[in-house]
Amino acid sequence: MPRHRLSPLFEPRSLLVVSEHPLPALAALQPGWQAKATQILLSEQDTLQLPESLAGVAPGERLDLALVCTQPERLPMVLGTLAAVRPRVVVLLHAGTLPENRQELAAYCMAWARLHNSMVLGPNSLGLQRPGSAFNFSRVERLARSGQAAVVTHSDSLMAAVLDWAEDVRLGFSTVMSMGDEAQLSIAQVLDFLATDSKTDSIALYMDHAPAARELASALRAASSVKPVVVLRTIDGQGRPTMHQTVFDALLRRAGVVRVRYFVQLFSAIKVLRYHQRPKGPSVAIFSNGRAGVRLAASVMAEASAIEHARLTMATRRDLQALPGIQVDSPGDAVIAETGLSPEAAAQAVQLLAQDKGVHGVLVLLAPSPLLDLAAVTQALAQVVPRAGKPVITCFMGEAQARELRRKLDEVGAPAFRTPESAAHAFSILAAHDYNQRLALQILPAESLGHQPEMRGVRAMLAHLREQGRRELGLDDCRHLLTFFHFPWRYFGAVADGLDMSIRIMRDDRLGPYLWFGGQGYAVQPGDSAIELPPLNHELARRLIQRSPLWHEVLATELSVDALEQLLDVLICLSDLACEVPALESFSLDLRLADGNHMGLGRIKASLLAPEDMQAAWDGPGYRHMAIHPYPRELVQPAKLRDGTRWVMRPIRPEDAQKLQGFVRSLSDESRYMRFIYLLRELTPSMLARYSRIDYDRELALVATVQVPNPAHRGFPEEQIVGLAHYFLQRDRRGAEFALVVHDEWQRHGLGSQLMRGMIEAAKRQGLDYLEGQVLDSNYAMRKLLVRLGFQDLPYEDDATLRRLWLALDKL
Repeated sequence: MPRHRLSPLFEPRSLLVVSEHPLPALAALQPGWQAKATQILLSEQDTLQLPESLAGVAPGERLDLALVCTQPERLPMVLGTLAAVRPRVVVLLHAGTLPENRQELAAYCMAWARLHNSMVLGPNSLGLQRPGSAFNFSRVERLARSGQAAVVTHSDSLMAAVLDWAEDVRLGFSTVMSMGDEAQLSIAQVLDFLATDSKTDSIALYMDHAPAARELASALRAASSVKPVVVLRTIDGQGRPTMHQTVFDALLRRAGVVRVRYFVQLFSAIKVLRYHQRPKGPSVAIFSNGRAGVRLAASVMAEASAIEHARLTMATRRDLQALPGIQVDSPGDAVIAETGLSPEAAAQAVQLLAQDKGVHGVLVLLAPSPLLDLAAVTQALAQVVPRAGKPVITCFMGEAQARELRRKLDEVGAPAFRTPESAAHAFSILAAHDYNQRLALQILPAESLGHQPEMRGVRAMLAHLREQGRRELGLDDCRHLLTFFHFPWRYFGAVADGLDMSIRIMRDDRLGPYLWFGGQGYAVQPGDSAIELPPLNHELARRLIQRSPLWHEVLATELSVDALEQLLDVLICLSDLACEVPALESFSLDLRLADGNHMGLGRIKASLLAPEDMQAAWDGPGYRHMAIHPYPRELVQPAKLRDGTRWVMRPIRPEDAQKLQGFVRSLSDESRYMRFIYLLRELTPSMLARYSRIDYDRELALVATVQVPNPAHRGFPEEQIVGLAHYFLQRDRRGAEFALVVHDEWQRHGLGSQLMRGMIEAAKRQGLDYLEGQVLDSNYAMRKLLVRLGFQDLPYEDDATLRRLWLALDKL
């Protein structure tokens, strides 16, 4: 398999260090690696002179990594000299002083990287560490412990603080990295590498600004589909989030990412997201040797709507109260041990709570006491917690005695915290991760619906408005526009009085359109409403309504089931409007609800972008105005094989994961080897998520499905995947790398050629210039098929057993 473009940064094969002072990089290297590294120390007057050959670099090869730490004014000279060895990646470390014009230096580094086909981290970066490989490419002297959590930050000081804190709590990392000025290498590109990095099982990010929305959203969705991702982002202003930050939070939710607000919470998230046990619901049982800790944890649980106190079954209550010194108390059903607590009773109490079907996690809060042998209790818990089958998070209050005990629980995989609040918040992080992952799975229905927007009419209407120079739409214009999107007019009648509501489509300069739901008359600001990014389906629309203050204040008790369904249909219609009309600047629709059941329409108004912005919004393929690419339902197509067999071509969806696994398992060994170029019995969990939870902006997977009888359900038909065509955009976004596999029983029926043609048309629609793929030299059937479709069959430069199949889309 070819190396990832960032492998020379994280796992280099050769290293050149250019600095004005000794760096810790060479001292950290393992003995066998010393022969692959070259160091050059510059004096204040030196120009850079490269030796005739560099360690680890064969003649004609490129240097993998150059680590540079010089004063800003010397960087152009150093980079100019380094061009001779064509480094794949350059890390520009902070030299202690900042340039007078940081933007100008960053622009120079970006231009140099493009000219020399290189990647540049920095300038002004604190660098990175890869402890598992003993790589310390940073300004921090101490190499962190090896672990499986990755931390990537926009802040040098935060990176240094994380490393210092981790040493104290004995937490290890796969990667710790500071982005510096992020001139050329983006945090989204780093995410792409970490998502596939076998040494990383969770990712924590600190961002002090939001990069390009589509690129970031795509990278976050791809990474969070296979690994937990947490983001720390601060709030501007007077402690109240701006609307942009609220929209950004919505983007994180939809990407399946957890967002934390405080520095200390980032540490909690790093600890708890390494924990492989996940709560399967919101109910948390508390076990404590005092009521004060319970009250402190309860205050956090009251604020975190994602978790709640568990209600124990009568059998669990009875068994707990039979243990010496234990009683079940409020708030909730907290389990309190106010007298001496034996290690055996503590272990039994945790076991009983974990066995209760209504408990999704257990929070253990213990404080030092003359009546408690805390060390013995810790030993007992260390035996029980890893086998509990549910997440168990502990808090040992105190420091002198408790610190070492917390470490013992951390080492056995039971996250331990210093305060009840941080322990309770750790549970809210796990619950939020589960909630957001469910949101990330929600996309539009798979079938090509009969109520597709009438886009020809929409375009004609907007062209007419543009010719007239009109940006504001009147009532009749708005009604006309909504009709193209099949607005459910039948739901609405005359309503004289009732509850006023409003739905608005608004636009964030960086994140694109979003939907706002709240009470009519509310100011459009965070906290008074709920917002969500399009596209919406009914589940996302429902959650949008239920997150609003209006729901908690009125609608939860007064809104009828029928009226809720009507409101959901309206939201779906406006979501389609936001997706399909990039020229829309804003849209406002006021509603009135009477008796919880009848709805009426109020004011409707809309505005369009300025003419020059409107034209730009329509130009280009796809949904460039949106942060999240909608499900490409226009690609859902029924088809027939040569023998008349009906099948359906459609983009893959997250719920296809098990169908895809069954497809791969049922392939012959030869077909699996031809597709994956190595023996593979089935897809790993991460590969399964990778192929089924795709981001349609960066890739496309088309499946061929047929209806077959299901013996397990009395022969009723079920959908089965019999073919898969997939492409992934190259970094330049001009072309894509493709792969195709057809089930053995469905080969030589014309399915592969039809599926491949569908992928070619989708690539052309996306505006790509070419498709290319690697095919085994011995796969004659596939090579013949692709040549028949217009591909060039070329030799593969790095491997004689492979062929390179290439198609110029602009010539079709």
